Amino acid sequence: MRMLQSYKSKRYLLRMLLSITILLVILLSLSSAVLHYSAERRVLQMQEEANRKVMNQINHNLTFMQEIVNNIALSLYNDERFYFPLMSNSEQEDIDIIYSVNQLNKAMDSQSFLHSIFVYNGHNNKSYALGPLADQMEAHYMADRLAERIKRPEKLPQLQLIPMNFSGRPNAVDFFSVIIYESFTSMNNRESALVLNVKPEWVFDNLKVVNGFSAPDESSVFLMDKDGSFILSGEEQNLPELNDLRYALGKDQTNRAETFGFFSHNFQEQGKSIVSYLQMGVAGWKVISVQPYNAVLGGVSQMRETFVIVIISFLLLAIIVSFALAHKLYRPIEALLSRVTRHGGVTETSPQPIRDELAYVGNVYGEMAEKLLVVTDEKEKQKTIVRHSYLRSILTGSASFSRHQLESCIDKYGLNLDPAGPFVVVVLKIDDYTAVLARTTETERQLYAFAIANIAGEIMAPLRIACEMVDARSDHLVLLLSGGALGSELPDLPELLARLQEIVMDYYKLSLSAAYSDISRSHESITDLYAEALHFSMYKLLFGRRSLIAPDLVRANVSRTEYAMSADQEKKLAEAVKTNDLAGMEAAVIQLLSPLHGYHYDHIVHGVLHIVDVIKTTIREINGNRISSLPIDLSALSRQVLEKETLSDITDLLRLTLHDIHEKRRGSEQDTNAALIEAIKDVVANHYADMNLSLQGISSMLRMTSAYVGRIFKQSELVSVGEYINEIRLTRAREYLETKNFSIKEIMELVGYVNESTFFKLFKKKYGVTPKEYRLKSNIG
Repeated sequence: MRMLQSYKSKRYLLRMLLSITILLVILLSLSSAVLHYSAERRVLQMQEEANRKVMNQINHNLTFMQEIVNNIALSLYNDERFYFPLMSNSEQEDIDIIYSVNQLNKAMDSQSFLHSIFVYNGHNNKSYALGPLADQMEAHYMADRLAERIKRPEKLPQLQLIPMNFSGRPNAVDFFSVIIYESFTSMNNRESALVLNVKPEWVFDNLKVVNGFSAPDESSVFLMDKDGSFILSGEEQNLPELNDLRYALGKDQTNRAETFGFFSHNFQEQGKSIVSYLQMGVAGWKVISVQPYNAVLGGVSQMRETFVIVIISFLLLAIIVSFALAHKLYRPIEALLSRVTRHGGVTETSPQPIRDELAYVGNVYGEMAEKLLVVTDEKEKQKTIVRHSYLRSILTGSASFSRHQLESCIDKYGLNLDPAGPFVVVVLKIDDYTAVLARTTETERQLYAFAIANIAGEIMAPLRIACEMVDARSDHLVLLLSGGALGSELPDLPELLARLQEIVMDYYKLSLSAAYSDISRSHESITDLYAEALHFSMYKLLFGRRSLIAPDLVRANVSRTEYAMSADQEKKLAEAVKTNDLAGMEAAVIQLLSPLHGYHYDHIVHGVLHIVDVIKTTIREINGNRISSLPIDLSALSRQVLEKETLSDITDLLRLTLHDIHEKRRGSEQDTNAALIEAIKDVVANHYADMNLSLQGISSMLRMTSAYVGRIFKQSELVSVGEYINEIRLTRAREYLETKNFSIKEIMELVGYVNESTFFKLFKKKYGVTPKEYRLKSNIG
């Protein structure tokens, strides 16, 4: 009892024991399962190959048997001693018939596999039966049934083994018939036929002899004809339910392209069995075998039982080994626990349940570390908040700081600034900021800002330039540079900023656009420098992503205050939209956007919105003149333009919009033309008999000009309206000639022709013959 209590208190030891034991058992079970699965799969593969070979041998034997019967049938059919007396249409002497029948009897007696011979003379409607089908024999009624099948208009397959079941037994065969008709056409015109009937035992005995399947006493082998009916010998053992087997075969064949199939199936009465089948070359038959699954995999099942015994034995051994191993591994933990328990120990009545010894030690250490971390983090957070607050104050209100106050902030909060200057402000804008905002979290963006600040500081350090970064908490970051190599000119700054852009792109896949201000030596102008750099950064609209904007690059744009938009180009854009001229629309937009590169940023935005307004106004005018408005929604276009970051993006958006306008307008015009074409065809179809039907008459009905109607129809159908009318009329005339007994003149008037010579000329041009010749040829054909 005391030993049990000792083990219960050592929870980690118990977990080690249990884990080692379970791991060993799992590994052994998995290995056993893999071996069992591999063995079962290999046995099935070997059985499949064996079944394939056996069935190919059966196919070979049955094909050879059919060739033997076919050769005998052909030799008898080609023997004049039998053909002329029994099958020809000439009258023969009775003595000749008797002689021929006797010769057939001898031929049948010489072949042990022949059941009977049947000859049907279609010319005289006489039958001659030998063997069990002869008169006075028990099966003579089958001769009449066989004669009825031969007399049918559709011929039975020739020179093929055809199963015959006249006795009515289910799935049985009375004999297999090989038939030769007088001719090889598909229809039976009361032709004579020679029928050799083969004993079914001859076929089924071959199946039994070649039965090389495993567990032959429990397996069944049989045939299925091309119609899906089973052919049984009448002595099949262990036969499954046939409808269930037919369903399983059909399901397997839909997923298999080979002629050989091998699969397992659960039969309701017989249980799980292995089914093999082969599509043979004999009369479309399949040979099918059904084998008990357990008989095939009996050895594998015995191996599974052996595995179970081995696993149980191994489990007992694993428990013993686990106890010894776990005790040895537990010694360091026991020593550690004894040192911790000196300051309170582990008790079962602790307020929080103790999972194990290591968890207790971890809890004690975690609580201490958390307390220390909370104190440290709180102190750092307060310091960082105050530091960033002063940096933003300097950036947005530098004039309110005296030189002494600035130096005091730098010393107190460790700001990386040179109070003596000079100063430069750099604005770093994150390209595609909306997409970056969507795919990143707030923590990730803070890490990006921290990384950019460190990279910038390292890049500026060789030139002794102090670098401090301010997170503006929007789409841009601000670098406040001071001191060091900064002078009246900045020969190295563009190169340093370009390097910063490249490093951030390579390591973080983050695209930055940079704009920097002029140089100032007074700290009081930092706020003005920030406003200047922020304004310069707006010109990313002109220079694109990852641009580097220097003051000299945009000074001309900033100083240009006048603004003018070309009225001529506006008119061209409106006219191109109205005429749906895509090339003209694109050219006009390019011409309107090109001058904007030299304007102030505000005028650039105004110009782009003005172009959008021209497009919207023109579409409204077009819709005002239409019965139904175009399905074009431009309500969000202005907002979409303002969301774009570069003028190139705006150009692409406007082009896409113009393409959309062009396609929708063209689709609308095509729908109208299609409706017009259908209306013209309906008029012709309903009025082709009208002798006055013409393009002018149709145009008058549709209240359109004949030139417009003719042009639209010719563009769509590649023939004129007049040619189409003649096409319909001549087609109707040909139909009348084939189906009606009207005279040529009556038909000509029925289809709308007045002049007979014109009708004959057009008819011969289309069909190559005159109407009279066409009717004569049609009647003869």
